[in-house]
Amino acid sequence: MAKLILKFNNEIIDHIDLAQGDMKIGRKPSCEIFVDNLAVSGEHANIFTIGDDSFVQDLGSTNGTFVNNKKITKHHLRNGDVITIGKHSMVFFAEAASQEENTEDFAKTVIISPSSKPESTNTESMAIANETLSMQADKPKTNRIGAIFVLSGPNSGKRIELSKTVTNLGKTGKVAGSIVRTASAYKLSAGDTGETPKLNGRALDRGSEQVLKNGDIIEVTGTRLQFYFK
Repeated sequence: MAKLILKFNNEIIDHIDLAQGDMKIGRKPSCEIFVDNLAVSGEHANIFTIGDDSFVQDLGSTNGTFVNNKKITKHHLRNGDVITIGKHSMVFFAEAASQEENTEDFAKTVIISPSSKPESTNTESMAIANETLSMQADKPKTNRIGAIFVLSGPNSGKRIELSKTVTNLGKTGKVAGSIVRTASAYKLSAGDTGETPKLNGRALDRGSEQVLKNGDIIEVTGTRLQFYFK
């Protein structure tokens, strides 16, 4: 099922599953995708989904509908497309497209857990070990579960729940940074390689750590991630 990630001022505010058929976007409460903002028309745009294909169409709105910063009348949506309506943006995530992507690169270059290294070099086994790490260690009781959403690269649109005590970021054998789940917060810390992650455009100092806030942007090994609370 295709999804939309609704954002306002770069902060994720909702995740919307796209049903088959029409779903109107607008300021009217009767719209399936309700956006309460004066820059949005009553019935601003429509998303039509049939099978694995989704289309967005402007409904003669006052301020227009944009896809990837280009004004459109009608557009066939592709995985990772960004729809802009007023001050809101919606990232389109096609589940069918994500299943076709090479998940090996994602497992190697974005999320690595060194304590889960298997004896085999098979990347699929490594990914399975990463997913099961949380079952092998005690997890602190955090009131809210955090997650990261991939904003760029071939894996754009993927979501990873941060249920583990430590989630390492980087390439195989080279940890650029870690997200640590404590009893009261999630913290981003620099890793042990020459490259350190950036938080909201600023590189972390070696050995430092920062408490993550909802909507923070993390850049690591050429991939942009957004932290949010579920």
